[in-house]
Amino acid sequence: MAERILRVRYGNNVSPQKRFESVVGYLQQLIEDGIRDEYVRKKAVEIIHRAGVQPHDELGEIRAIVKWVQNNVHYIKDIIGVEYFMTARRLLKDVEQGTSAADCDDFVILGASLLGAVGYPTGALIVDSNNDGVFNHVMLLTRTVSPTREFGSKWIPAELIFRNFKLGESVKISQVYPLIADPNSTRVPVMQRNIAGLGRGPMHSFGSPSSNGLGALVPRPLVWAKNLGLIGRDK
Repeated sequence: MAERILRVRYGNNVSPQKRFESVVGYLQQLIEDGIRDEYVRKKAVEIIHRAGVQPHDELGEIRAIVKWVQNNVHYIKDIIGVEYFMTARRLLKDVEQGTSAADCDDFVILGASLLGAVGYPTGALIVDSNNDGVFNHVMLLTRTVSPTREFGSKWIPAELIFRNFKLGESVKISQVYPLIADPNSTRVPVMQRNIAGLGRGPMHSFGSPSSNGLGALVPRPLVWAKNLGLIGRDK
């Protein structure tokens, strides 16, 4: 069940706001599901060991996982009119078989799940990268548990779909909407629920998630963007 792909088709009668809320809701919940998956945790531990990261090097662990996702997942766009959502486990299996095909939200689901599974606070940064008022891209958001010289206790953005971006760098953006995953969530995983026909097959039409949609979205996104250094500088 955890290896299924959720395909959501949004009808013309679905407002942009409702579509946004739906996408954000699934994004948050699939990250939380991945954090709780022991298969994902084992992979995160393997990545850290293979990178030769020393114990207690939190930035080293984060960088190792970010770089692994950048280098091993293949970016491919979704079908027009259909939003694909993959579990972290499914994407890991596809990477192992050499058949990964993921867009930015899938990259973030995997990266945030891997980091959350080894104890790091994680989430997603939903952004407008075209300066047209539309949230069109998603980046990983994480931070260390202990303060570091480089980032202090601040949240750190990570651009996963471009391999040349370093930790803390991002595409140029004009708007940002951060959300934080809840690692203590105990609800039924997304892929084990019957969502608007999901139990009958892999495709379903738009239906509201069981949560309130926007989940743990952080208020005052402009303040967040400035604090992260994402607005007011060129990249």
